[in-house]
Amino acid sequence: MEAAPLRASRFGLGLKLALFVTALVLAVSAALAYFLIQQAASARQLELERRVSSLGRVIGGMRGTGYERAFDPELVKMYVEQADQMGTQLAYVLFLDAQDAVEGGTLNARLLAEAAPEAARRLAALPEGERLGALRGMDWSGTDLRPYTIRMQAAEGRTLGRALLGFSTRETRLQIRQAVSTNLAVTGVACGLGLLVALLAARRFSRPIQAVAAAMQKVAGGDLEQELAVDRRDEIGVLARAFNVMTQGLRERERIGRTFARYVSDKVAKRVLQEEDELELHGELRQVTVLFMDIRGFTAVSEFLHPRQVVALLNDYFAIIVDIILRNDGMVNKFIGDSIMAIYGAPTAVDLPEFRAVLTAVEIQQAVGEYNFQRQREGKPLVNFGIGIHSGEAIAGNIGSAQRMEYTVIGRDVNLAQRIESSAREGQVLVSSVTRARVDHLAEMHAKEAVFMKGIVEPIQLFEVVGLRVSGVEEARAQEARRRAEVRR
Repeated sequence: MEAAPLRASRFGLGLKLALFVTALVLAVSAALAYFLIQQAASARQLELERRVSSLGRVIGGMRGTGYERAFDPELVKMYVEQADQMGTQLAYVLFLDAQDAVEGGTLNARLLAEAAPEAARRLAALPEGERLGALRGMDWSGTDLRPYTIRMQAAEGRTLGRALLGFSTRETRLQIRQAVSTNLAVTGVACGLGLLVALLAARRFSRPIQAVAAAMQKVAGGDLEQELAVDRRDEIGVLARAFNVMTQGLRERERIGRTFARYVSDKVAKRVLQEEDELELHGELRQVTVLFMDIRGFTAVSEFLHPRQVVALLNDYFAIIVDIILRNDGMVNKFIGDSIMAIYGAPTAVDLPEFRAVLTAVEIQQAVGEYNFQRQREGKPLVNFGIGIHSGEAIAGNIGSAQRMEYTVIGRDVNLAQRIESSAREGQVLVSSVTRARVDHLAEMHAKEAVFMKGIVEPIQLFEVVGLRVSGVEEARAQEARRRAEVRR
């Protein structure tokens, strides 16, 4: 099964890492800024409370003593008018007697206008004598002015009067806003620097991972020549080394597959290499057609040739023969000296295994005849083959041990196929009656005399293949379909 194509993400690993680091920096900076702002606001609020309380006690004390001694209103007026220089932010002071009647007071028009503009405009529209009385009933919610009341009592607990003070909180609010702006600016700069550093770090970190991903994508596409440079000692280096080991193993597997496919068909090679569970040591009973072929008079020919010439001669002929076997979906099971054993129907089932074997034999004899003509013209030694074919049951599986095994078929019908091959003369193709019954309508055959064979009690009827009634497998399939249709009718 082919690997699904790999598609790159819209967001690369480096960008994701940079965004993560940036978000982390932003969260930390925001939390730190919030903490600092809260701390600054709390500190300023506490300072304001302390200042209001302290100044309220001073002014209240000044007025309280005035009930018993002379009271100097100019001193209070100084506190109000010079509130900016003194840092008190005192916008107004209003004194009430025990009956809540206005006794006197003063106000800082500028501070009042900054802290409560609307209230300051309403007061400015009143006559100067009515302004202090109007202060007492005003609502300061929603403004930067905070009212503060001091109750004055005699030593025996009798109420002498009250002092109403108004403090401007505008400066404190502006200071807090400035702190917020400063912290936001610092947070923004920190996030910008964090993003820049994160991008650089992520790029350096993700570049080797991207190289691994690109190489793996090429491997998934079938390019097994990929190899990564191992120049790091961290996890990326371990990943690169593991990748190189993996591709080396894949190349070795591919090489084994290619080498194996030189001797068996592609379907057979894939099953033997991939479907391990179906190729167990104990084997399986299969319906197969077995083809044996052998050079006639090879011993005499090899006596006049150097060993290297013998091997070259076999390779020249076998190159032609193996190609024909594989083209017809046969499996070259083994080479036995100058003999070849081919199987049709194992380890994978094929349609028309008997016809494929007969077709292979006929094509081999034709190809060998043409090749012999060429070799004769070149003055090279010639050989001819005898071929035997039989169909039946056989045990197919891995024969051997866990250390060394061979996939083959064994059984009485396999031995019979070899016996039939030994009865064939050079250039002759002999088949058993079983095979003949399955391909009689697809090939022309002549009956031969029944012969006794080693290890078999009864004589075996053989048939010589002299030609084909169809041109190939496709035409044979069509004829088989027509026969089945006629049988059903």
